[in-house]
Amino acid sequence: MDCTIREYGEDHPYVEAKVYARFPKGGGGKVIPVTWVEDAQKNEDPTGPGWVRLCDLGLKGETATHTVKRGSWVRLGVDVAADGGDEFTIYRIVGDAIEHRHHSSGAANDNQVKVAKKILEEVRAAERLAHALGSTAKVHVEIDKNGLGHGAVGMLEVWGDNGKHSSEIVGVMASESPDRDDPGAVMRPWRKRDEMWLATRALLQPAPSTGSGRLRLRVDREAGIQLTTPNLAGGQSVVESKNQMKVRGMKSPDRAEGILLAVYEPGIRRRGLIA
Repeated sequence: MDCTIREYGEDHPYVEAKVYARFPKGGGGKVIPVTWVEDAQKNEDPTGPGWVRLCDLGLKGETATHTVKRGSWVRLGVDVAADGGDEFTIYRIVGDAIEHRHHSSGAANDNQVKVAKKILEEVRAAERLAHALGSTAKVHVEIDKNGLGHGAVGMLEVWGDNGKHSSEIVGVMASESPDRDDPGAVMRPWRKRDEMWLATRALLQPAPSTGSGRLRLRVDREAGIQLTTPNLAGGQSVVESKNQMKVRGMKSPDRAEGILLAVYEPGIRRRGLIA
């Protein structure tokens, strides 16, 4: 019980329901409801013509058993640790399936060269996967360029110019104004970080016609928890900051934000998840 409270926080709807057996109050204040994440984790893998398990592709390091569609677009999301207490995380989305690729914390993350080399390693793996799937789109790599991330973005851009990879590197500054803002929308993002949270929320929201969202989450337990932790407030939608979450005793949601970056596409350059 104590472990569950530490993981989710005293005021989380999951704790209300599972620990205290009470009907959750104020659950609507969460950016992403628990049930949406749980449903995305349970979404079945499609099978049939055009679908293949990652582990059946014969690629080094591809051991996951979930299926992906041939021709799918491959993207990476990278959240670079801001300080020693945060995590450096990498998540990958292939079509509609999101998976964990890397997380680390501590002194090793203070070296931007090591961080950039680890990202490059995942970029090359993503390019091999895209080639094996017959994808016609470049691999996109969205990186939080705050702090050490700025240096990593610069190095990866130079390495791309020098032929070490052929992916598109996209530096994302979460504190900037959002790329898209619909004045008539019910939920309007205040900053780019809010835009990323709301974009992922929209993809996880169950559709009335199917009862399920558009993503399959093949991620670790910690990432699932972090996706359902931040609160939402404000006339224009403002997602609770990392500092505010830490005041509540919650971890920085670095794994969750690695997922957001994998899903996020700045501007309206491409639509659709599968290809």
